[in-house]
Amino acid sequence: MEGWVKACRAVLFVCALGGFLPAAAGAQGCASLGVSVDDARKLLLRAANEPAFEAAKNEALRAKNALDAAAVSSIDCQCKGAYSDFDTAALRARRARDADSPNAYIDSLEAAIRAFNSAVGELKSCAAQRAR
Repeated sequence: MEGWVKACRAVLFVCALGGFLPAAAGAQGCASLGVSVDDARKLLLRAANEPAFEAAKNEALRAKNALDAAAVSSIDCQCKGAYSDFDTAALRARRARDADSPNAYIDSLEAAIRAFNSAVGELKSCAAQRAR
């Protein structure tokens, strides 16, 4: 589907953001954060790249579950801004799963990706504050 290419471009930006996580994950209470965020990133990528609409929606549900786990991990890591953004990303991924059309799916998935990227930015901020 042509629309998947648009969603995939947004996800590829996500892939470039992963390198900071070991520093953030090293903080107390953050043991599962890196794994949770990496799982969410991989599943968002799968949801964007899956060519079959129903299968893509199933991948979006898996991404939603991983985003929920990342939200919980960010709370454990005491990064409330990231929690809020991961929670929003999970909500948008759920809407992608429930989409009635490919266009609605793409819109919701892109919103999930934007929220995920924002959460990653918040995690970077939290890690920078911990380093001080």
